[in-house]
Amino acid sequence: MTHLTAEDVGAVMLDAETFRPPAGEAFLYALISRAEGQAILDGGLPLADRLIFLEGSLAALALADIPPEQDIGILRVRRRLIQSWLEVAHEGHGPCYVLVAKDPSGR
Repeated sequence: MTHLTAEDVGAVMLDAETFRPPAGEAFLYALISRAEGQAILDGGLPLADRLIFLEGSLAALALADIPPEQDIGILRVRRRLIQSWLEVAHEGHGPCYVLVAKDPSGR
Protein backbone atom coordinates (compact mmCIF):
# COMPACT_ATOMS: atom_id res chain seq x y z
CA MET A 1 0.00 0.00 0.00
CA THR A 2 1.43 3.37 -1.00
CA HIS A 3 -1.58 5.69 -0.50
CA LEU A 4 -4.65 6.10 1.69
CA THR A 5 -7.74 7.44 -0.05
CA ALA A 6 -9.08 10.79 1.05
CA GLU A 7 -12.37 9.11 1.96
CA ASP A 8 -10.63 6.49 4.13
CA VAL A 9 -8.95 9.14 6.29
CA GLY A 10 -11.72 11.75 6.29
CA ALA A 11 -9.47 14.24 4.47
CA VAL A 12 -10.80 17.70 3.68
CA MET A 13 -9.17 20.98 2.72
CA LEU A 14 -9.83 23.94 5.00
CA ASP A 15 -9.40 27.63 4.30
CA ALA A 16 -6.33 29.04 6.04
CA GLU A 17 -7.88 32.49 6.60
CA THR A 18 -10.78 31.14 8.66
CA PHE A 19 -9.00 28.22 10.37
CA ARG A 20 -9.96 27.76 14.02
CA PRO A 21 -8.95 24.35 15.36
CA PRO A 22 -11.46 22.60 17.59
CA ALA A 23 -10.49 21.49 21.08
CA GLY A 24 -9.24 17.94 21.40
CA GLU A 25 -7.01 15.69 19.35
CA ALA A 26 -9.45 14.09 16.89
CA PHE A 27 -7.78 15.71 13.88
CA LEU A 28 -4.30 16.38 12.54
CA TYR A 29 -3.46 19.11 10.06
CA ALA A 30 -0.91 19.63 7.28
CA LEU A 31 -0.20 23.12 5.93
CA ILE A 32 0.23 22.67 2.19
CA SER A 33 -0.44 24.49 -1.06
CA ARG A 34 -4.02 24.35 -2.27
CA ALA A 35 -2.84 22.58 -5.45
CA GLU A 36 -1.07 19.88 -3.45
CA GLY A 37 -4.14 19.50 -1.25
CA GLN A 38 -6.37 19.01 -4.27
CA ALA A 39 -3.94 16.43 -5.65
CA ILE A 40 -4.17 14.51 -2.36
CA LEU A 41 -7.96 14.68 -2.36
CA ASP A 42 -7.97 13.35 -5.93
CA GLY A 43 -5.15 10.79 -5.74
CA GLY A 44 -4.84 9.84 -2.10
CA LEU A 45 -2.58 10.54 0.85
CA PRO A 46 0.92 9.14 0.21
CA LEU A 47 2.44 6.90 2.85
CA ALA A 48 5.71 8.80 2.77
CA ASP A 49 7.35 11.10 5.27
CA ARG A 50 7.08 14.23 3.13
CA LEU A 51 3.93 15.66 4.77
CA ILE A 52 4.17 16.96 8.31
CA PHE A 53 1.02 16.74 10.41
CA LEU A 54 0.45 18.97 13.41
CA GLU A 55 -2.07 19.08 16.21
CA GLY A 56 -4.58 21.92 15.96
CA SER A 57 -2.95 24.48 18.24
CA LEU A 58 0.48 23.96 16.65
CA ALA A 59 -1.03 24.24 13.17
CA ALA A 60 -2.60 27.58 14.13
CA LEU A 61 0.77 28.83 15.44
CA ALA A 62 2.59 27.70 12.30
CA LEU A 63 -0.06 29.33 10.13
CA ALA A 64 0.53 32.66 11.88
CA ASP A 65 4.11 32.65 10.53
CA ILE A 66 3.07 32.19 6.89
CA PRO A 67 2.59 35.36 4.81
CA PRO A 68 -1.04 35.78 3.68
CA GLU A 69 -0.02 36.05 0.03
CA GLN A 70 1.11 32.40 0.03
CA ASP A 71 -1.48 30.04 -1.42
CA ILE A 72 -1.73 27.84 1.66
CA GLY A 73 -4.55 25.52 2.59
CA ILE A 74 -4.94 23.13 5.48
CA LEU A 75 -5.41 19.42 4.95
CA ARG A 76 -7.39 17.97 7.86
CA VAL A 77 -7.43 14.23 8.52
CA ARG A 78 -8.96 12.13 11.27
CA ARG A 79 -6.16 11.09 13.58
CA ARG A 80 -7.64 7.70 14.48
CA LEU A 81 -7.88 6.77 10.79
CA ILE A 82 -4.15 7.34 10.16
CA GLN A 83 -2.84 6.40 13.61
CA SER A 84 -1.40 3.07 12.39
CA TRP A 85 0.87 4.88 9.91
CA LEU A 86 1.97 7.81 12.10
CA GLU A 87 5.47 8.29 13.40
CA VAL A 88 6.46 11.10 15.74
CA ALA A 89 9.00 13.50 14.29
CA HIS A 90 9.77 16.34 16.70
CA GLU A 91 10.16 19.61 14.90
CA GLY A 92 9.83 23.16 16.15
CA HIS A 93 7.77 23.85 19.25
CA GLY A 94 6.08 20.48 19.75
CA PRO A 95 5.39 17.07 18.35
CA CYS A 96 4.65 16.65 14.71
CA TYR A 97 3.93 13.51 12.77
CA VAL A 98 4.73 11.94 9.43
CA LEU A 99 3.11 9.02 7.63
CA VAL A 100 5.16 5.94 6.86
CA ALA A 101 4.32 2.77 4.96
CA LYS A 102 4.09 -0.12 7.40
CA ASP A 103 1.82 -2.95 8.36
CA PRO A 104 -1.18 -1.29 10.08
CA SER A 105 -1.25 -4.14 12.62
CA GLY A 106 2.02 -2.74 13.96
CA ARG A 107 4.23 -5.59 12.69
